[in-house]
Parts: sequence; structure tokens; C-alpha cells
Amino acid sequence: MVRGEPERLFGLSQNYARRTEWDSFLSEAYLIEPARQPGLGVDSYCRSKAGSVMISRYISYKPPHAAAVAMLKGPWVLESFHGTWNFKAQAHDHTLVGFTYNFRTRPWLLRWLLEPFIGFYYRRDMTRRLAHFRQWAEALQAD
Repeated sequence: MVRGEPERLFGLSQNYARRTEWDSFLSEAYLIEPARQPGLGVDSYCRSKAGSVMISRYISYKPPHAAAVAMLKGPWVLESFHGTWNFKAQAHDHTLVGFTYNFRTRPWLLRWLLEPFIGFYYRRDMTRRLAHFRQWAEALQAD
């Protein structure tokens, strides 16, 4: 739960010029030229602090409620990756913000081992990222 309206929070979350101010996972994030704003069909580049790179494409963009991306290129271990952000207005100027990730690993023979491990890592990381986003967005609102 984040204090603020979905319109404002959605806009902040999709602002690549400010993404690394709050996203504890990333060291670099930008939209790929010629895009200047996120939207359906727009590609983005994200580099994690660990050095892995993912290029993804917006497959859904419905401000202020949801945005979804699909991986075009990423770490070899990920065969596929999709991420969705959801924003739902709540009472008293609060918004329920959630991230959902779906992924498939390779090689397929090791999925039984890799997917639970990577799933644990992503769940833990999403919790941290959401906490950082909440702190950052609420501090901006207080200014």
C-alpha cells in the first residue's frame, strides 16, 4: 500500500529518467530510441547492479492501472520473462501497488532446481523494490 493516487504513482513508476532513484535492483534503465515515453510496443533497457541486462517490450500499457513487459533479450538462464505492474486505488488516498513476474528457465532439465531458486530470489527482490518505491514516492509527495 502506497500513499498517493494511482495516476501519480503509475507515472512515477514508469519514469525511466528517475527509475534508479528508487529501484534498488537496477544500476541503469532507459527507453530505447526513438521512444521518449513508455507505451505499447516501446522497448526498454535495464541493467541490474549485478551486471545482467534485459531488453523488454511493453505488451500492455494502460495508465493508471497496469503496465506489462515481455523480455526480448536477457540473461541466458531465462528462456522467457514477463512482468506486470498493477495499481488499484484504495480508500484515503492510498494505492495498492503490485508487481507480478512470470518466467521460464533453461535448460529445461534443470527447471526443477532453477525455478524455485529464482522464484525465491524474485519474490524477495520484489518486496525490497516495492518498499523502496513506497518510501521514495511518499517522500516526494511530502516535499
